[in-house]
Amino acid sequence: MAHWNLGPFTEASGTVLEADRLLKISANTAIYCGVGEVPIGLSTGPVIVSGEQVSIAPLLGAVMKVTGSKAIANGAAIYAAADGKVSDAAVGDQIGILRSVITADGGKGSAIMFGTNGGSDALSSKGQTVEYLDDFFTYDNTATVGGYSEVSDAGTIAAIDANNGVLSLATGGTIENESYVSTLQEIFKFETDKSLYFEIGFTHTEANTDDANLIFGLSDNAAANLLQDAGAGPAASFDGAVFFKVLDGTVWQFMTSNAAAQASNTDIGAVTDGVFTRLGFNYDYNDGVTAIITPYLNGVADTAVNITIAGLAEMHIVMGAKAGGGNAETVLVDYVQVSKAR
Repeated sequence: MAHWNLGPFTEASGTVLEADRLLKISANTAIYCGVGEVPIGLSTGPVIVSGEQVSIAPLLGAVMKVTGSKAIANGAAIYAAADGKVSDAAVGDQIGILRSVITADGGKGSAIMFGTNGGSDALSSKGQTVEYLDDFFTYDNTATVGGYSEVSDAGTIAAIDANNGVLSLATGGTIENESYVSTLQEIFKFETDKSLYFEIGFTHTEANTDDANLIFGLSDNAAANLLQDAGAGPAASFDGAVFFKVLDGTVWQFMTSNAAAQASNTDIGAVTDGVFTRLGFNYDYNDGVTAIITPYLNGVADTAVNITIAGLAEMHIVMGAKAGGGNAETVLVDYVQVSKAR
């Protein structure tokens, strides 16, 4: 079942913050937006001590309270200014329209906020997102548009009778037997000016303690041995970002890969057997040259991993398991989703 939250969310603050200020994420903490930067939302209250959780209201096209950096007229186009304030100086993307008068620096006003991608035209490319969500009410492994491809030796892959829809992905019962499911087409790409969020929810109970090899994410490579034999982790060359667990491993790892240039966060948290788990990552294109990808385990952010954007190919959604011993491994995938700026 998909998990959505249209209301405020919380992040650790990176500094003391005031209410009604535009915020961004930097080094896994929320801080003020600067001039022309893209906000993730507005602080709903103050933070007195750095490191405390701040409540953030996402920009969803609603009327919201903002703080001005100067006197601004009613009806003015507004943009991100220093210290999380807004200005009518046209730097960066337009983020809204002021619907009241702000008389001076620090004054408050109401504004219609366009959303996290800015843009005054609701039909413009920056006003749209691509939304992929599969709850696995059905499963199509035929060569049709929108379906899935399989790589499996002796495994069984099927949508099963289960509450909210579940895909059962099982390997064969011989060591190094593997089963992968991937979108038939390569439908997503890490771009220089588009953000992206990936999430998957699943349950897995290891057939034999710590033996399973698992992988979830986006990859241009969806072939056999995407997970290497003997617990060696993901393939030595692919384009994408993946979560994985290896033979004898007890923690989730996260890797970004541009061909053979790979970087990893080797421990984003413990693998919990038999418990519903959410893995997600946020792709921030950053300066358009080196992107910052932040992994999340059950909604908690961990250390980000960078990736060079140039040369990256389109990617499949991939999900897979590989038997590290003589028992079949089964993953029950509840949902997978990707949200990307168009």
